Amino acid sequence: MVTIRKCHPGDQKAIQDLIVRIMNHEFQKERLSFPIEDLDDVCSSYGKLGEAFFVAQEDGRIVGTIGVKQEDERTALMRRLFVDSTYRRKGIGGQLIERAVEFCREVGYDELTFKTTSTMDHAVRMCEKKGFVAKAKLGVGPIYLLKFALFLKEEPILSRGKKAAS
Repeated sequence: MVTIRKCHPGDQKAIQDLIVRIMNHEFQKERLSFPIEDLDDVCSSYGKLGEAFFVAQEDGRIVGTIGVKQEDERTALMRRLFVDSTYRRKGIGGQLIERAVEFCREVGYDELTFKTTSTMDHAVRMCEKKGFVAKAKLGVGPIYLLKFALFLKEEPILSRGKKAAS
């Protein structure tokens, strides 16, 4: 059974090993677009108020990760969505996204964004299934940098179908 929980300092090596292994084997070109300084001390890098780093753990082994960073007071950025290749297609990525979304709602963010590349197609499809919508697409050589957003708060609607005034 998979458990989703906040990271602990003792998880550092397993988190770093998982992400670096996946980046090196599957996304070598993209690695240049995604600096890895935050992996030097994950719990501290994602330890500010309104931020968190979650791991998926099965049988004592970390098999997935996701981080939430604050972009501004109303927007969070979802980062480091990775699942070990032998644990994919088991719903773990979806559970990680759901936990990140739940955390963002608890904190009170209005919007959750996710930046990725067109080659990270599993992450793109998973985010779209969870309700994220495309906000930006920028061509960089043979790949595209993509930005998705999930709006966490619905605007109140008046009974006649008009939006409430702010």
